[in-house]
Amino acid sequence: MRNPEPGLPGLSLPPTVVAGHLRSCAEELAGSLRGHHEAATLGELAEVVTQLVAGQHALAHALAGLAGRVDVRNGALAAASTVDVEVVTEILQAAACAAGCSAEALADAQPSFDCVRESAGPETRV
Repeated sequence: MRNPEPGLPGLSLPPTVVAGHLRSCAEELAGSLRGHHEAATLGELAEVVTQLVAGQHALAHALAGLAGRVDVRNGALAAASTVDVEVVTEILQAAACAAGCSAEALADAQPSFDCVRESAGPETRV
């Protein structure tokens, strides 16, 4: 993972560490929104949706990058069955597409979510 802030030193973590952090954060978010208690204000949830759109786009790019690495043209995979490599690549490409579609669906819903937030009030707890 690279640091997006200009002028600051880059940060590089192994993909397994980043993926584990992603999973932990997603589980924490799911748990906080699944409960019966008031989780957040509509204003906060609107920001959650914005972050999820960006996250889904990033996940789509990560899956596409993974598919690009697991490719039959990669000489490092020569010992693996071509059919198996092609299946894995195709599944990763489909997952990347699905994550991208999820991001677009969330983005398309943002104007309606904004209307709900404005109608009920951004400080309304749900």
